[in-house]
Amino acid sequence: MANQKSLDKLQKLINNTAQTNNQKLTNNFTGISLECADLSLCDLNDIDFTKAILKDAYLLCANLKRANFSHSDLSHANLSGAIMWFANLNHVNLKSADLRGVSLRGANLKGANLESANLWRSEITDAQLIQANLTQADLILTNLRNTNLTDANFSYAQLDQANISDANLTNANFSHANLTDVNLRDSNLKGANLSKINLVRGQLNRVNLEGANLEGANLEGANLSDANLNYAKLMNANLNHVNFRGVKINYATELDDKWYLVWDIVNHGAYGRTLNNVDLEYANLKGANIGNANLADANLRYANLRYANFSNTNLSNSKLTNTNLRDVNLIKANLSNSNMQGANLSNTLLFNAILTGALLNEAKLLKAQLCDAELSNAKLKMANLMDANLKNTKLLKADLRGINLEGAELEGAIFGKNLGMTEEMKQELVKRGAIFQDKD
Repeated sequence: MANQKSLDKLQKLINNTAQTNNQKLTNNFTGISLECADLSLCDLNDIDFTKAILKDAYLLCANLKRANFSHSDLSHANLSGAIMWFANLNHVNLKSADLRGVSLRGANLKGANLESANLWRSEITDAQLIQANLTQADLILTNLRNTNLTDANFSYAQLDQANISDANLTNANFSHANLTDVNLRDSNLKGANLSKINLVRGQLNRVNLEGANLEGANLEGANLSDANLNYAKLMNANLNHVNFRGVKINYATELDDKWYLVWDIVNHGAYGRTLNNVDLEYANLKGANIGNANLADANLRYANLRYANFSNTNLSNSKLTNTNLRDVNLIKANLSNSNMQGANLSNTLLFNAILTGALLNEAKLLKAQLCDAELSNAKLKMANLMDANLKNTKLLKADLRGINLEGAELEGAIFGKNLGMTEEMKQELVKRGAIFQDKD
C-alpha cells in the first residue's frame, strides 16, 4: 500500500490544482488531473490512476508497484528509475515518455502507446505488450525476456543489444528497426515483418521465423542455427557470414540462389561436387565437408571456412583473399595460382598441398602444417610462418621478402633463387636443415 507521506503529497498536489471532486485520502485517484506534477520518489504502489491526466509529470524512481494507469495520459512524463512491477498500463499513453531504467516486470501494457519513448536499459520481463505501439522507441539494452509482444509495432525502433529471448513476437512489425547484437534466442516471430531490418550479429538460435518477411534485411554475421525459416521471405537480404547450420527451410522459403547453396553445403556437405566458378564470397561454411570437390576459379573471398574439410579439393585459381582458413583440412588440395592474400591459415593442414604460384602476401600461417607441400613460385611477402612445419617443402623461386620463419621446422625444406633471401638468412636456414638449390 502507498505510504501516508506520499498520499499527503498527492493530496496537497490535488488541492493545489483545485480538483472539483474533493479527492479523499484513499488509493483511488481515478480521473485526477496532475499535469506537470512532481511525484518523484513517492511510494504509490496499489494506487488507482485510471484515466488520470499525468502529462509531463515527474515520477522519477517512484514506487508504482501494482498501480493502475489504465487509459491514463502519461505522455512526455518522466518515470526514469521507477519500479512498476505488475502495474496495469492497459492502453496508457506514454508517447515520448522517459522510461530509462524502469522496471516493468509482469506489467500489463496491452495496447499501450510508447511511440518515441525512451526505454533505455529498462526491464520489461514477463510482461504483456500485445498490440503495443513502440514506433521509433529507444529500447537499447532493454530486457524484454519472456514477454508477449504479439502484434506489437517496433517500426524504426532502436533495439541494439536488447534481450528479447523466449518472447512471443507473432505478427510483430519490426520494419526498418535496428537490432544490432540483439538476443532473440528461442523467440516466436511467426508471421513477423522484419523487412529492411538491421539484425547484424543477431542471435536467432532456434527462433521461429515461419512465414516471416525478411526481404531486404541486413543479417550480416547473424546466428540462425536451428531456426525455422519455412515459408519465410529472404530475397535481397544480406546474409553475409550467417550461420545456417540446422536451419529449416521448405519449398516455399524465398532465398537467393547463392544463399540456398550455402545452406545446402552447410547442412548436407559438398563432398565430390563440381562447384567451379561458384560465388561463395562472405559465406559462412564453418565445419563444412567439401572434400574431393572441384572449386576451381571459385570466389571465396572473406568466407569463413574454419574447421572445414577441403582435402583433395581443386581450388586452383580460386579467390581466397582475407578468407578464414584456420584449422582447415587442405591435405593434398590444389591451390595453385590461388589468391590467398591476407588469408588466415594458422593451424591449417597443408600436407602435400600444391600452392605453386599462389599469392600468400601478408597471409597468416602460424603453426601451419606444410610438410611436403609445393610452394615454388609462390608469393609470400610479409607472410607469417612462425612455428610452421615446412619439412621437405619446396620453396624454389618463392618471394620471401619480409617473411617470418621464426621457430619454423625447416628440415629438408628446399629453397633457391628466392627474392628477399640474404646471405645471412641463407646461412641461418642451412643451420636449421634447409637445402638451397641456387644453381641453374
